[in-house]
Amino acid sequence: MIDVHSHILPEFDDGAKSVDESINMLKILKDQGITHVIATPHFKMTDSKKSIDDFLIKRKKSYQKLISEIEKQGLDLPKIFLGAEVLLTMDFVEAMDKNRLCIENTDIMLIELPYYEWQSWMFRMLGDLCKENNIVPIIAHADRYVDFVSNEMYEQLFSLGYKTQVNAEFVCDKLAVKKLKKWLKSGQICYVGSDAHGIDFRPPTFDSYFNKIKKIAGDDFIKNIEIHSAELIEKLENK
Repeated sequence: MIDVHSHILPEFDDGAKSVDESINMLKILKDQGITHVIATPHFKMTDSKKSIDDFLIKRKKSYQKLISEIEKQGLDLPKIFLGAEVLLTMDFVEAMDKNRLCIENTDIMLIELPYYEWQSWMFRMLGDLCKENNIVPIIAHADRYVDFVSNEMYEQLFSLGYKTQVNAEFVCDKLAVKKLKKWLKSGQICYVGSDAHGIDFRPPTFDSYFNKIKKIAGDDFIKNIEIHSAELIEKLENK
């Protein structure tokens, strides 16, 4: 199974603070049944002096530092692919060469929506971004907006037909389970991610997910996740 959302790259964003922590996170993910991981450090176009070029250079250095140590130690860990967790902002929509933030050699981009009550204009902006740049979005951690986004806005999001991702830890959040129950069964939630940031702070929780998901969402949801996970792995491996 693939972890489509993680902050495992060392010394980059608010994720792993060192190579050792990155490796320990990968060991945990392997123990929890994960074979492939997409590293998705935060990208916010509104950050001071942030550019896509700077981000990609920094990401490459962090990745190479991690891979070098993994190879040095001869470790058998989940295979890493590079992506980004891109915050949807007007500055980003207007930026050049946005496709470089798609998951390695694909047209798929993990997109984080704003942390306030959504409005219809946001969905129009998202639609224009994807259509004009041939981007296939995965909406990041649909479960993390439940405290401030209305059911009406969730209805509008899911009516667009985009694939979405939930964090593995959502199975422990009663409000998230209740609010997303309808779409867990609809087939539009297609991916699960750890959104892991460290060993102590927001560690991987696929173990809780696997223990609870059948009771919460049923066999059809599990099958849907497995199918999409396998398809994405095949796409990445055959790029």
